[in-house]
Amino acid sequence: MSNQRQVPSPPSGDYVRYIPLGGLDEVGLNCALIECNGSMLMVDCGLTFPETREFGVDILIPDWSYVLDNLDKLDGIVITHGHEDHIGAAPYFLKEVDVPVYSGELTLGMLNRKLQSHGLGNKVDLFGVEPGDQLELGPFVIEFIDINHSVPNAMAIALHTPLGTALVTGDWKLDQTPVFGEPADLARLAELGEGDMLALFGDSTNANVPGFSTSERTVMRGFADVIDDAPGRVIVGQFSSNIYRVAALLQLGYEKGRKVALMGTSLVKNTNIARDLGFFPLPPEDVLINPREIDNYPDDELLIVSTGSQAEPRSSLSRMSHGDHRSIDIQKTDTVILSARRIPGNEYGINSMVNSLLKRGATIITASDAPIHCSGHGKQGEMKLLMNLTKPKYLVPVHGEYRMRQRHAELGRDVGVEESMVIENGDVLEFTSDSARVVGHVHHGRLLVDGRNIGDPEDFQLHDRRKLANAGIVVAYAVLDRENGELIEPPQLLQRGVISPADGDDLLGGAARAANDAVDALSDDARRDISEVKEAIRLNVRQYLRNHINRRPVVTPVVHQL
Repeated sequence: MSNQRQVPSPPSGDYVRYIPLGGLDEVGLNCALIECNGSMLMVDCGLTFPETREFGVDILIPDWSYVLDNLDKLDGIVITHGHEDHIGAAPYFLKEVDVPVYSGELTLGMLNRKLQSHGLGNKVDLFGVEPGDQLELGPFVIEFIDINHSVPNAMAIALHTPLGTALVTGDWKLDQTPVFGEPADLARLAELGEGDMLALFGDSTNANVPGFSTSERTVMRGFADVIDDAPGRVIVGQFSSNIYRVAALLQLGYEKGRKVALMGTSLVKNTNIARDLGFFPLPPEDVLINPREIDNYPDDELLIVSTGSQAEPRSSLSRMSHGDHRSIDIQKTDTVILSARRIPGNEYGINSMVNSLLKRGATIITASDAPIHCSGHGKQGEMKLLMNLTKPKYLVPVHGEYRMRQRHAELGRDVGVEESMVIENGDVLEFTSDSARVVGHVHHGRLLVDGRNIGDPEDFQLHDRRKLANAGIVVAYAVLDRENGELIEPPQLLQRGVISPADGDDLLGGAARAANDAVDALSDDARRDISEVKEAIRLNVRQYLRNHINRRPVVTPVVHQL
């Protein structure tokens, strides 16, 4: 089924294999396999978003051909937290594979919402766990450990195996003063370090950033200062999954005498799921209002929390910037806070949105202006602390670009980790009782999701899309006499993105004559075969334009018989 390379048979004794299918050399698409003595777990199943050059593709998901070829080994999926780059591809995988999923209740609540939209509601076995829980699955004893991140219910996963413990951090930071929830369970991490810690598979996102990450409580103080200085409405753009920040903003709105409106379907749904599951307290009475009630309050009594920090085309904040939001018209007294990092690839859209908001008179506040955002990923100080607490024999930097993972490996060597191993997507990293080494490589890659279609880049429609974007399209319409196979009149050519209006008539006329001559040159039998006529028109129109303007557009012949 797949074109994977040969992977050697497992050794005769105990072994653990780690096989990343995504998340390395990128920030997103997190998906890895951990195999032990013939049983396999998938850890996370995330997506990423295409860069602008991907020509209309909606999302990218991991190519899990290797998993499909080895389904007899797969015992379950374990998910660290509810961000898109860790759960977003799961519905596509679960359409093909019937396998249980284990994670925290909030993470499963967010996943289940996605499953329902894919027609998989109540069709997937979802098993909720809490920090401290342990469960046996094949040769694994899986333990879930409380960790801090920008979404509630994030957990590191300790996989206890016959060779020792493999700790998968997921996305994490150490917040000793969280606004809601508990600090990371450092005590349990230290206990694991006193045992047999085989390997630490660590998030590398902030490996190049010195110090320690900022606490969410500090961010709330930054928000309070901005709100105090704002003359009118305060509009916060953030990720829909940053539930703790929503909860803190509700509390802050109450303290500052402002009503809070939530805008964006995903933001409202995620907040309701988290609130129903008890992940933050109910907001003070009457502080939360329906967006339709905004006009009932003075501007300086409103705090609006919105999706759209990444300038997603139909998000609430993006619509506000273009002046087509049904409830909000941006005005000069508005203060817009962009409380999220810029995801690589989104810079152009964000800059365009910011410019549009500024043109409408809004004041823009970003993390460079005030402490209104903090990373959900630990920095160098936290990484060193975690390694000193857990004392892994091996460090395997994961989740991040190569430069991040390379620096993470250097930090490991600085604190005395025995060996740091920088691997690549598809590598089969094998641990035995006396060694750790890459023993093979499996097929990996990205599948493109375009509407309801899923495909490999090599066999997807991207080739034609790139040609359309770079060279344009010509449609050649021709009519054949059914009896003698001759053209009734020269082909009619229409073009988009190929020829300037000043040159259009002459060039198209010449291309049409070239197509007509090519059809006339066909044999009688060939002219009665529409496919032969189409190919002659296509090749000669394309050749003519290549010779005259050095362009190779997509040429689409349409031939009818009368």
